[in-house]
Amino acid sequence: SERVFLAVINTLAALSIELAHKPVNLNQSKIAGGGAIKPLVALVTGTANEIVKVQSAYALACITLAHPENQKELKRETSFNFKLLIDLLYSSDKEVSQGAGRALTTFAYNNIPAQKEIVNSGEIKYSQFLSFLSSESEDEQAHAAFQVVVLARVMTGEDHVVVMACGIEVLASLLDSQNELIQELAANFIASLAHTRAGIPAAIVTVGAVTTLISMLNSPHELVRTSTATALGYLTYNRDAMRLLLSACRRKPEIYNKLVHFVGDGKVSDVFKKEWDYCVLKGLPIQRMLENMYAYDNPSSTLEVPAKTITETMESPTFAGTVSDDILEGESHHRYTSASTAV
Repeated sequence: SERVFLAVINTLAALSIELAHKPVNLNQSKIAGGGAIKPLVALVTGTANEIVKVQSAYALACITLAHPENQKELKRETSFNFKLLIDLLYSSDKEVSQGAGRALTTFAYNNIPAQKEIVNSGEIKYSQFLSFLSSESEDEQAHAAFQVVVLARVMTGEDHVVVMACGIEVLASLLDSQNELIQELAANFIASLAHTRAGIPAAIVTVGAVTTLISMLNSPHELVRTSTATALGYLTYNRDAMRLLLSACRRKPEIYNKLVHFVGDGKVSDVFKKEWDYCVLKGLPIQRMLENMYAYDNPSSTLEVPAKTITETMESPTFAGTVSDDILEGESHHRYTSASTAV
């Protein structure tokens, strides 16, 4: 049946990428090696069912995401082109339109050559996304917001900076949703955007999303905590976001433990880790408070409260030198002028 057919296609897509649009190269290679690309292209170009078309295109986008060999194989399928998807973007069927947008967005994600090819294949109007951005459905809002940020530079009708700002603001507002599934979706999209082009992480910080994400680490829903930790992990590569998170961890050390636990295999800046180690070495606020209380009760003792009683077991810094003490005082004279770019 069509339902089973679509389930198989969606499974191929789900196996190819993880949270934050992180490709699973082994699965991508096996799926392509099993001969999936050619029949998926045939579905995009041949079937009359538009839902099947856009879902197949999205599966192709996932299978080829950041995978040069699979991209070359798709390139050899000359019947496939982005014009097919651009035409479907303007479908009167909302599911087809947003599905086409999702496929185009995934093809364009961190892929400049694909973005150039999309520009040469047809016009993507910003106005096409406005009804989704203002929809009563938070799910539609979230998907449209992510899509306009990624596709901003290939759109017409509005300055790309304005488009990106609008999308980021929508995603930040959806972090406050009462629906945990929307919170998870918005955090996941922010995680994806946090390791795209320069300037986007700074915009995420500007709209106040970091503070909201930090509070979401306390969510009772594990999937929300995982998506949130992944987003914060990528944001530690941004200096301002790192400082906000470091400050929160100093006040409440359990935040660091939750971040490390739920981020799993996700990315966390080595600079952030080193600075946290240094903060632990120098003494966290709560640790100093306990030491002062102990000294007051035991004036003749020189015993100090060990840091690990506050933060669990943590290794000492292994880097040469120390960060500036201004980190501990909240000043702006950080010795790291920039953070490494997340891959």
